[in-house]
Amino acid sequence: MVAKEKMKLKSKGLTDEIYMDVPRDELNETVNGYYRLIGGENKNYDKETSRRLRAFGEELYRKRSYEKFTAFKADHDDMIIGNHLRLFSFCEHHLLPFFGEVAIGYIPNNKIFGLSKFQRLVDKVSSKPQLQERLTYQILEEIKNRLEPKGVGVVIKAIHTCVFARGTQSTSAEFTTSAVDGIFKENHNTKQEFFSIINSDGRLRL
Repeated sequence: MVAKEKMKLKSKGLTDEIYMDVPRDELNETVNGYYRLIGGENKNYDKETSRRLRAFGEELYRKRSYEKFTAFKADHDDMIIGNHLRLFSFCEHHLLPFFGEVAIGYIPNNKIFGLSKFQRLVDKVSSKPQLQERLTYQILEEIKNRLEPKGVGVVIKAIHTCVFARGTQSTSAEFTTSAVDGIFKENHNTKQEFFSIINSDGRLRL
């Protein structure tokens, strides 16, 4: 069974870096254990749940593995901003989702991305257990390493279900993290231009 599962994963371009090479019965037992931990009753457990979870894991792995970040020559150095980019990840402390939006801005230094790559990059870095603070800097570093821009800024606004559903159970808290580098850090006016544009509508959209 394990060999058959590995062959199936290989045909999808996946590797056993993810928890997909275990026997189907073993994965089902693990998922069922979590189902019971959160109050589910065995009589109501659907074995298709483990298949759905496995498929979700494959989808996340494809996002993490994406590498088609083709860069194009640019003949300008005006700020480029991607705003209201969708964010979905998991808090690595509680394995509960957090979600929200990302804004990315950069000033080209002879190279630019296709606009769709903003979302691809966010998905690549966020499709695993994360900390919002670290995620913010990882997105910034991805832009720096791939484009070598004159400057870059990243802002994340997110709602954490580990805060919403447990502990303090705050229903209104949202968390903002930011990171800047290059001319965004060195020039106050450039930094303020970026923050002014991404906050022009005044609220987080979910």
